[in-house]
Amino acid sequence: MFHPNANYRVLVVQHVPEQGSRWYIDKRLGVLFTIFMCPVILFCATYMLVFGIFPGISYPKTLAKDVPEVNIHRALVYSMLPNKTANRVLHSNLHRDRSPHNFKIVCYYNFPGGRNSLQVDNIQAYLCTHINIAFASVSNSTIHLEQPQIDTLKKLVDLKNSNKDLKILVSVGGAGNNEGFPEMVLNHANRKRFIRSVIDYVKEYNIDGVDLDWEFPNEEQNHDTAQRVHFTQLLSEFRKSIEHQPNHPFLLTVAVAAPDFIVQNSYDVSYMNEYVDFVNLMSYDYHYFTKETPFTGYNSPLYASENERYYLGTLNINYSSNYWNMMGMDRKKILIGLPTYGHSFRLMNPKNNGLYAPASGYGKLGALGFVDYPVVCQFLNTNRVTPVFDMDTKSPYASKYYEWISFDTQQSLTYKAEYIRDNGFGGAMVYSLNSDDWKAMCKQGKFPLVESVRKVLEGGRTAEENLVGR
Repeated sequence: MFHPNANYRVLVVQHVPEQGSRWYIDKRLGVLFTIFMCPVILFCATYMLVFGIFPGISYPKTLAKDVPEVNIHRALVYSMLPNKTANRVLHSNLHRDRSPHNFKIVCYYNFPGGRNSLQVDNIQAYLCTHINIAFASVSNSTIHLEQPQIDTLKKLVDLKNSNKDLKILVSVGGAGNNEGFPEMVLNHANRKRFIRSVIDYVKEYNIDGVDLDWEFPNEEQNHDTAQRVHFTQLLSEFRKSIEHQPNHPFLLTVAVAAPDFIVQNSYDVSYMNEYVDFVNLMSYDYHYFTKETPFTGYNSPLYASENERYYLGTLNINYSSNYWNMMGMDRKKILIGLPTYGHSFRLMNPKNNGLYAPASGYGKLGALGFVDYPVVCQFLNTNRVTPVFDMDTKSPYASKYYEWISFDTQQSLTYKAEYIRDNGFGGAMVYSLNSDDWKAMCKQGKFPLVESVRKVLEGGRTAEENLVGR
């Protein structure tokens, strides 16, 4: 049926019966073959092909304000499939030491506002080893925060009075907030100005470092590697400046993409390894409803499921973390990202409600499909829904009528924390404190998801022991 040497793309097809035997396809996605079949997901010998029937989707602008733009932009970028992908499943279990070490637990905290109403007063000083406050912007090649954000930063720094080992970093950028980066990295003078402004922030506000979240250098994939090279130069010059600040040392970290095609396009990994203290691997948003990916999927699976091959087989924590290591990043410098939020989908057929079931849009839960953990708990309890736990991927999902959600629980995050511990990675990055259950509405204690990670990495507990402890 398919020519073995053909260069296939992902095809998303819509059939409109009332308009006759006409087929419609997004012109960006390649050539359409004449195919007669029911909606189904297929995997050919070379690349994944997706065939489905779905209505057009509109995204109400009124909802967009309720979701951090960083979430939406990154999820959309992750959903765009490349022309070529590696057909390998990377896995390593070389490290089996179960004793607790000095693992890092980096927690992102979004400035309060709108739905993100978590205040500094509700954050426990010993919950995380590092807190990244998000997000500052780049303005005129300098780091920039508005005055209300500076006030929040000062309150966050005060947490160090209760925990002297706590590190506070300012995260710069975030998806959808990258306008200042290309100009800033363009030449030495601009880079020097930015670095100087960060050093001034470190000294003035007593913070412990900066986290650069540019999503992503050379994102347009236009074969121009200038942005990637300039970003590497920025990190190199940052490291030299830090070494010249013996009285005010600070951390330099980078939030990095998980999909391998973005890694190849955006980063010089082996050089980054020389300059950064660690990277925060954004190993979530692997599956999110878009017109290009109109089917259900796990937000942050630990492993590929049994039937996933080729590109889909790379969309998991195990592949991404080992890929970064293979590309040249020390394992101890890789912090694996764990989400406290989930993604919702609207099913086309409530009876077809498993993994990769056809979906017509994001679900009613959350805004634009982003679901905070307390909302997940409410959905499960109100509808008396029993989640399905996929032991292959160590991921749960739940459905009721047309609603389908992928999310994480204490159980799934405990398995992932064990993976971090047993495989010698540097620790966990959690995104974010705001979407965890900080009000204890789920009756599992405050910040139950972050706590489940902390107990494994700081206490050496197994998944079963952690669950019994609850």
